[in-house]
Amino acid sequence: MIRFAVFALVLLLGACSAKADPEETATLEELEAASGPAAGPTPVLPGDIAKLRVEQSAEVGPVVADRDHYTLYFHEKDGTNPSSSTCLEAECTLVWVPLLAAGGKVEAPELDAKLVGTFKRPDGLEQVTIGGHPVYRYVDDEQAGDTTGHGVDGRFAIAPNGAKAAR
Repeated sequence: MIRFAVFALVLLLGACSAKADPEETATLEELEAASGPAAGPTPVLPGDIAKLRVEQSAEVGPVVADRDHYTLYFHEKDGTNPSSSTCLEAECTLVWVPLLAAGGKVEAPELDAKLVGTFKRPDGLEQVTIGGHPVYRYVDDEQAGDTTGHGVDGRFAIAPNGAKAAR
């Protein structure tokens, strides 16, 4: 089912760079009907508001999660002032899925509003930042609350204060 979420993201990113033929464009509902409901985090679609929450991880302590309770991560090599992402190619974005926020709309009532923001990626999409760090979901987190991406290739779960989550 993770493949469906990745497939939906690829369709979304492709739609942003090419004009779609209305007769060939499938809706998310049509894709789900063809392949069953998606497991894992739901992709943020155009017009969606990114929703963040604080979760308690047994492995790394308090972390920021998306609306589906999936842990969010940052990459040490990304820029924070100004925010910028080193994860731009499909090989990266299919594994480390950028958390997008249409029009910069982010709801994060449990976080300090000064830490939450967005920046415009080169493809024109707005990615959520926490403490200046662009944040991502990790494709190998199979269920809500997983933190399997923590420490992988310089990426770490992000704590509510915008730092690396650590117990």
